[in-house]
Amino acid sequence: MNWKKHLKFLVWALAMPMMFMACNDDGNTGNDDGEQPFRAERGIYVFNSGNQGSSIEGSLSFIDLVSPRGYKNEVFKEVNGRSLGSTVQDGVVLGNNMYIAVSESNTIEVVNKNTVESIAQILPATGQGAEPRDIVTDGEYIYVSMFDGYVSRIDPATNAIDKTVQVGPNPEEMAVVGDYLYVVNSDGMNYGGGYVDGKSVSKIKLDDFTEEKKIGVGMNPTKLVGHAATGKLFVACMGDYAANPSSLWTIDTATDTATDLQVPVTLMCLSGNTLYTIYNSWTGSENIQYISYNVADNSVLDEDFIPAEVSNSGFEYNLVDNPAGIIVNPADGHFFITSYVSDPVNAYSLPSYVCEYDEQGQLLARYDVGVGAVNMMLLE
Repeated sequence: MNWKKHLKFLVWALAMPMMFMACNDDGNTGNDDGEQPFRAERGIYVFNSGNQGSSIEGSLSFIDLVSPRGYKNEVFKEVNGRSLGSTVQDGVVLGNNMYIAVSESNTIEVVNKNTVESIAQILPATGQGAEPRDIVTDGEYIYVSMFDGYVSRIDPATNAIDKTVQVGPNPEEMAVVGDYLYVVNSDGMNYGGGYVDGKSVSKIKLDDFTEEKKIGVGMNPTKLVGHAATGKLFVACMGDYAANPSSLWTIDTATDTATDLQVPVTLMCLSGNTLYTIYNSWTGSENIQYISYNVADNSVLDEDFIPAEVSNSGFEYNLVDNPAGIIVNPADGHFFITSYVSDPVNAYSLPSYVCEYDEQGQLLARYDVGVGAVNMMLLE
C-alpha cells in the first residue's frame, strides 16, 4: 500500500489504543488462558490461507463472541498436532461437522465444529477434481468447487465424494438458490488469453447433479452470493486488474437474465435484504469504497457503511489497510473485515488481522490472526 495509507494506519493505532483490547502480545491467544481444551460455542472462524511461495502453512483462527471476548490462533494444529495444510480457503458447517477446503494440499478436512477435532480427511480421487476452493451446503450435501474445472458433492453420511460434474475453467465461489447450485467460472489462470473460457456462471441441477446451462456474465467472475427470497444472484466480475475494471452483475434465476450494474466491487456479503460491497482498487490509487445495496431493487442504501474518520492532524483512520474478506453477524449487525497489513513487500507473508465494527461502522476491536486471512465463517 502507499505511504499515505501507512500513515493512516499509524495514526489510527496511536489515537485509538482502547479499540485494540482484543489483541495480545504473542499474537496467539486473546483471553484464553491455555489451560482448558479448545472449545468454540459462538464466534467467527477465520480461514488463513498461509503463503505457499514462502512455505507458510495455512491455519485456523477463532474469534470468541462469548464474554469475555478473545481470540485464538492455530486452533487446528493445537488440537490435532499437525498442520491443516497448504492454502486453506474456506469452510462450512453441516450438523455437528465443519468442512474445510484446503487447496494446495488437495484435501477437505472434516472436523467437529466446536472442538476442531479431526473426523475425516477427504482426498479427491482421479476424476473428482483437484484444488478445493469454495465450499457450501444446501443442508443435505456439501459442495466443493475444484479449481481444475469441476464441482464435487460430499455425502455427509459417509464423508466421501459421491458425485462430480465438470463446469468451466477455474471455478470459484458458489451459491444455492432454489433447486440449483450456481458456480462462477473465472478462467482465472488464463490472464494472457483474456479469460475467454470463463465469463460464465454454471447452473447445476441438484437432483441429478448435472450442468443445465452456462449463464454469460463479465470478465473473470470470482465472487458469488445468492438471495433465496428474491431468487437473485450477485456476481463480482474482477476484470483483468488493468484496463478492464471489476463490475457487479446480477442474475435473475427465474429467467437466467444477467445484468451488469456497472459498479466496481472486489468483495461482498449478504445480510438479510442488504448486499454489502467493498471496492479496493488494485493500484491503491483510489480510496476504498464501502457501499451497501437494497437486494430487491439494487438501489444504494449507504454510500459509506464504514466511514473514514479524520484526526485533528487531517489523517483518516477507522479503515483497514487492504480488505480481504467481509461477513456480518445478523445477531447484532456487527461487521468483521479481514485485512492484510500495510507492507508493500511483505504483506502476504505477515499475519493478517480482523477488524470488528458496530452497525454504525465504528471500530470496536482488532484481532491479529494468521497469514492470509481470506475467509470467515460465523459459528452460531
